[in-house]
Amino acid sequence: MQNCYDDEENGVVHKDAVIIGNGPSGICVSYMLAGNWPYYTGEPHPGDEMLTARLHWTTTHGEEEAERNNVTGNRRNNGQNRLEEYDRKSQDGCLARSTRRKLKCLSSGLEGRVGGRPLALLMDQLQHPCVDSGLDVPSLLAWKSAEQNSEHKPIDHVVLGKSPPGGTWQSMDPNVLTISLNRWMSLPDLDIRQWETMLESEQLWKSRKTDGEPYAHEFDENPTVCKTASRISAGTVAAYYDDYVQRKGLKEYFRCGTTVTSVREDARYGWTVEGFETETGKPFRYRCKTVILATGSTDSPNRLGVPGEDAHPEWVTHYLNDLESKLDRLLDRLLDRRTNIDSGFPWSRADPSSFQLKNGHHDSVSHEHSAKRIEPVLVIGGGLSAADAIMAARFRGIPVLHAFRDTTTDWAKSEDEKPQRVKYEKLLGLPSSMYPEYHKVYEMMADGGSNYPLYRALPGYTLRELCVNGNDRIADTASELRTATLSSPEGRVCTFRVSIVAILIGYKPDLSYLEAGGVGLGKVANKPIDCKSNPIEVDDFTYEVIKAPRSGLYALGPLVGDNFVRYILGGAFGILVHTLRRSTT
Repeated sequence: MQNCYDDEENGVVHKDAVIIGNGPSGICVSYMLAGNWPYYTGEPHPGDEMLTARLHWTTTHGEEEAERNNVTGNRRNNGQNRLEEYDRKSQDGCLARSTRRKLKCLSSGLEGRVGGRPLALLMDQLQHPCVDSGLDVPSLLAWKSAEQNSEHKPIDHVVLGKSPPGGTWQSMDPNVLTISLNRWMSLPDLDIRQWETMLESEQLWKSRKTDGEPYAHEFDENPTVCKTASRISAGTVAAYYDDYVQRKGLKEYFRCGTTVTSVREDARYGWTVEGFETETGKPFRYRCKTVILATGSTDSPNRLGVPGEDAHPEWVTHYLNDLESKLDRLLDRLLDRRTNIDSGFPWSRADPSSFQLKNGHHDSVSHEHSAKRIEPVLVIGGGLSAADAIMAARFRGIPVLHAFRDTTTDWAKSEDEKPQRVKYEKLLGLPSSMYPEYHKVYEMMADGGSNYPLYRALPGYTLRELCVNGNDRIADTASELRTATLSSPEGRVCTFRVSIVAILIGYKPDLSYLEAGGVGLGKVANKPIDCKSNPIEVDDFTYEVIKAPRSGLYALGPLVGDNFVRYILGGAFGILVHTLRRSTT
């Protein structure tokens, strides 16, 4: 594969496709464009006889007559012949040669998690059969590379990303466990559990080789034994994505440490993508037929827009990782002071007695710092990131104030009057046996904090202002008096002393490189792209952006509402199929 430079236009690089984003979405698309195509193995689906029947039918029957109707003009005969040959090749189990009609047929009647698109559900059922039923069944997909089949012509492309391969996974707290099970985080043709086993075998093999021990056989690069399905650390996932690019021979396509600044239509070539290298500032420019948006959804945190939110970065944050660093620095300062107090925590100046610890109540949190005067951490948000923040603070023995939206005001009701609690757990969709730490937090939210030390819930409270009011003497050391002003659901204004404020209310994608920041590409035309409420509107079977100014713009992953890694495969597959289809017509 060689890049074609146009010297007259100052080093412009021409590619067939440019992928923006090197997280799991970008990696998955790159793997397929590199000539790795999925094949149906022929094995029956263990939980869907109708899908099995449709799979067998579509891989043994052609659609020449149906496709002939799509070929018009002077190209009719030649196009007809190409399509007949194209369709014939799809009858050997090669799913990449499927027609739109076949994909609709295969995807019909499938069920999955809320929001899954037809192709996302189809490929998930083939890659992880019966996964939502708790079964651990081998994949019904086999992958063949360009080396294994000469018909798999790689598509010349480049993957642009700010970080090493893995995207935002590289910046997450490596110790946090994923919500999804390990196998759901896998990319094509390398189960993450198999990868873990392979790494352990490699390390053992290398250590024995270093020690000069004899070997009964050479190292097995493809172990068949996998670990059981379980949650996995974010650090392991990040390492897996980075290593996947290396093991699958994709490194030549990746250009990391880059920032894209502009994507615009080009009358002659299709699209022009511009940006710069992060370290050197060196600009680059690509011209291509296809642009694929795969940047994910966590580029920029959502903000409340209240006074003081952006004025105090030393104690106000929108990032979980930054919060943990601030918590550790707070403890370091307190340990240095070694100052004890006899009274409890001054939770609110408006109501100093509003929070009391339950004497004798058993709780797993450490009380190492309970004798020291520690202002609470204010956590705002009701999602999983907020729950992680609460656990991080209480693990360190730091008190927490927790403000979150409460739409039904059922939190304070008695045990036999708590439909909201059950409803909320159903909406959360996380079984308590597998996610005990999150259910513990939601129990605290329902309880309000009366039975949980170092925690007080503020359901329905709204943040109004963050500010620093003069100085407060703590152990003869001048310190800022940091305050947060909130209003209760009844309209009462309360001012709390705080040490840190964590505003964790979700994230949004950074599409600043698109015209108008991508506004106009979503289902709601005049609103910014939001991965939950206003995703980019794409064709369900091609993933081409419907409202793009011209053809050749695609999007997948969280940008289009496929918010689980396991659903990314469907988008990548749809883009591959449509790209191959376009090249034959």
